[in-house]
Amino acid sequence: MTDRNRRSFVTAVAAAGTLGLSGCLSQLRQWRGNDNTSNQSPSNEDSTGSGGTNGLSKLPGESIENFETLDEWNAMIDAGTLKAGTADPYGGSQSAKLTASEDTEYAAIYKIFDGQDLSGKNLSLAVKFTGRQQLRLMLELFAPNSRNVHVLHRTLVGPADRWVRVDFGAHRIETQPDLENVRQIRVTARRRGNTSGSIDCQVDDLRTVDRPKTGKVMLLFDGTLDEHYAHAFKQMESYGYAGVEAVMPEAIGRDDRLTMDRLTEMNDAGWDMAARPRTGAHFLHEYSPEEQQEMIQWTKSFLESRGFEDGAQHFVTPKNVLSPTARDLVTEHHEQAFRFGGCPNGLPLTDPHNIGFLSGSAGDETRTYIDYAAQYGQLVVLKFDYIGGEDGMSEQAFERVLKYIDGQDVKVVTATELLES
Repeated sequence: MTDRNRRSFVTAVAAAGTLGLSGCLSQLRQWRGNDNTSNQSPSNEDSTGSGGTNGLSKLPGESIENFETLDEWNAMIDAGTLKAGTADPYGGSQSAKLTASEDTEYAAIYKIFDGQDLSGKNLSLAVKFTGRQQLRLMLELFAPNSRNVHVLHRTLVGPADRWVRVDFGAHRIETQPDLENVRQIRVTARRRGNTSGSIDCQVDDLRTVDRPKTGKVMLLFDGTLDEHYAHAFKQMESYGYAGVEAVMPEAIGRDDRLTMDRLTEMNDAGWDMAARPRTGAHFLHEYSPEEQQEMIQWTKSFLESRGFEDGAQHFVTPKNVLSPTARDLVTEHHEQAFRFGGCPNGLPLTDPHNIGFLSGSAGDETRTYIDYAAQYGQLVVLKFDYIGGEDGMSEQAFERVLKYIDGQDVKVVTATELLES
């Protein structure tokens, strides 16, 4: 961050209001470009926030694969290698380690069953990857064969070098899979973002949970944009829906941004005002650990001081990518965290700090994921930016999304309602 940008940043903070945090944002250190923290993973006890060997007993559902033996797992042909990962297992003595060299497209492993009944279940998996910021993880259920596949998916945008849990959501349904008769489970890791370099990924504790009868939809709005009030708030009120606004305190009351009065009106109508630190053109991890802590603490404290205590429990990741340092800070200060995931989320959640959202303006794709949330008792978080005008989704298109949601067997929830459930 240049001196000029830092002065502008602090001026914007002052305009939004100051809090008693010893002038933390006025003391921001110059940007150093990278996180200076160690890449070492925490111990098993702290790996997931509630994870590790002891923490596994606190998670919902039951583990159907702990990877303590890999005798029945195999690497796909020309799809990397499989070996035991003993250096930093998620739980127990080892995890499954998938690797692929730079010239190998992906890493994939599979296990064949006599017939596994996964009907009425959602699945989650612990994962840790190193050497890159983003990864695509796919879980395929062959039920009973390769012509009938239930495909689950998640795009992971950090943190690297940390165990997190993925609550998988449905991505694609091929033909008519019979989930009462799953004969093969396949786990695939692919590059995302930077397509070069190797793949190094560990997975552990494949877990099932009883899925709820009713799926959930969350409407998430990013940018603190005034058009969220002008073009979405009243339309949603007519359906009885409340949303989640990702609030950057420095932006409040500026050109084309929400004012404090409008944020208060939305909050009084049941909306959550979630914490979203302003990072400008940079990713959060491009600030020093001290700066990351100051930004996260200050944003939450600002919201709490303005009467938005419920919303302040929730964190929306700036520019999506989360570093290990930020993950630890977010877990310390917030009850839930959201970032891009590209698919619905399985319910009930096993990692509330790894909730994925997807675009609410993607037309047929958005509607398909709403269908999957209804069909499989999952949560789809639809993210919206600009609504109305030349740069954004039209008001008519937004209305069509609301109408489509209204016609499905789903419940629209806020982040606080999700947490309470």
